[in-house]
Amino acid sequence: MLEPIIEANEKLTLFCSIDGLAVEHKVRYGQYDMRVKHFHPEYEIFYILDGQRDFFFDNRVHHASKGDLILIDSNLIHMTTSTGEDDFGHNRIILYITPDRMKSIESAFPSLNLTRFFRANYGVYHLNEEQQNNFMDFYYRFKREYQEKMPNYQLSMEFAVMELLLHMTRDLKRTDTFDEHCHDSKNYQHAYEIADYLSEHFRDDIDLDFLAKNFYLSKYYLCRTFREVTGYNIREYINIYRIRAAKQLLEETDESIDSVASKVGYHSATHFEKIFKSYMNVSPLKYRKQRNVYVSMIPVMNHLT
Repeated sequence: MLEPIIEANEKLTLFCSIDGLAVEHKVRYGQYDMRVKHFHPEYEIFYILDGQRDFFFDNRVHHASKGDLILIDSNLIHMTTSTGEDDFGHNRIILYITPDRMKSIESAFPSLNLTRFFRANYGVYHLNEEQQNNFMDFYYRFKREYQEKMPNYQLSMEFAVMELLLHMTRDLKRTDTFDEHCHDSKNYQHAYEIADYLSEHFRDDIDLDFLAKNFYLSKYYLCRTFREVTGYNIREYINIYRIRAAKQLLEETDESIDSVASKVGYHSATHFEKIFKSYMNVSPLKYRKQRNVYVSMIPVMNHLT
């Protein structure tokens, strides 16, 4: 099994996986902004051991720091970035759960309603000491079982995940990590207004001239501010909403590729296919043919066995 790619300013402390479950523990040194502008089918549980991060989802920046847990729903458009020039790095653990694995857990324990829980409760949570200890107990048990490989170790790893999920559904109480007072500068407000507009009108013909005129801003200021606040440029933000919508149409309908392209805002099917492949790593037609086959958009998950 291939290991995740390690960059020069980071250290992979642990990567282990079994049957649709994977844990990755990584330390990053210095500022780091997520390079993949993404959504992905995996459910993600992100825990910060040290440092701090800004998460961008639902068109807003949410701050997370040491001891916080972040739930990321399947196919949630999100970005994580450094908190500023004084960001000296972070230490984090991520648990990934594939959609198929989540379905199997739900079949075994339907009362947990896990997909509904993630859909309704994704976001940042400030954990108390007991909750932090619960997460670390899960991590150490998952790690120990994987490394020692005692009889039925995979079953014990699965039980550890189940116990964590049970604690989450019982105990997590979300606090509002978006603070209007912290982000009341004109830059943030302008970026949020533009993000709100783009997420609602991504199917329309939108260019910088239109946005600048509509929001009474210069094109330079608009582009710079939006990128600084959200981590995306304008075209990336439009494209990622379009591709997520196209993915859903390809999964749920038999409409032609031309029709799908047109419905999500592309006038050229060729251009649509190029953009779709840049996000999904396969063409729209190939994606449709394998729509019942799990395809990860996270590099580390492509190595699950």
